[in-house]
Amino acid sequence: MTDALILFAIIPAVGKTKSRLMPFLTAEECTSLYSCFLKDIYRKAKAAGADVYVFFTPRDKKSVFRTLLGEDAVLLPQHGEDLGQKMKNAIGAVLRMGYDKVVLMGTDIPHIHTETIRNAFDNLDQKDIVIHPALDGGYYLIGMKQEYESIWNIRRYGTNTVMYDTLQHMKAENLSISVGQMYYDIDRKEDLRQLWSDIQRGAVCNCPETTAFLESIRHKLESSHRREQRK
Repeated sequence: MTDALILFAIIPAVGKTKSRLMPFLTAEECTSLYSCFLKDIYRKAKAAGADVYVFFTPRDKKSVFRTLLGEDAVLLPQHGEDLGQKMKNAIGAVLRMGYDKVVLMGTDIPHIHTETIRNAFDNLDQKDIVIHPALDGGYYLIGMKQEYESIWNIRRYGTNTVMYDTLQHMKAENLSISVGQMYYDIDRKEDLRQLWSDIQRGAVCNCPETTAFLESIRHKLESSHRREQRK
């Protein structure tokens, strides 16, 4: 065993999943969209050449992920008090299985290129830590070859200083760091419009489930774009 890739996923739940996209999308559409994200990212994860583990929450919804991702998906529940502890515990659990390198990534970037994931593993050959920033000030991917404690001691996840704060902890421990390609999460309608635009001009590809969903709401995306242009 050499490389393992962890996907961090939440249950697609009506009224709770991707709620920042409401009311631009209905609660049901938000749930469907995230389900598409999961399918597309899982497919890319499998193509990256690492063993894939999906750590999910809540822990009693395993059957939902089994239906979405298929019978071969390796599904494990998340454990921890906050996001940092959950990520730390997941990475630690997989490293203790005997893997040399473990990369963890979120599931809000269906437009990520498989090559970006592969590069994260390659960069760990020379560095202690690999981390990829998100446009909102957080990060969407982190990888390492051994367990660390202090890098998870972030006062509050979900803020625009998470990437910076995490880097400060890494530097304090004198860790060598590879900072990878920045991507934008899909959290707001502006992000969704950007993704649609990128798909239309061929800047991103290989996310067929998400693309099909955006085609189904094309009228919303185009109407929203026209309203913004008139302002």
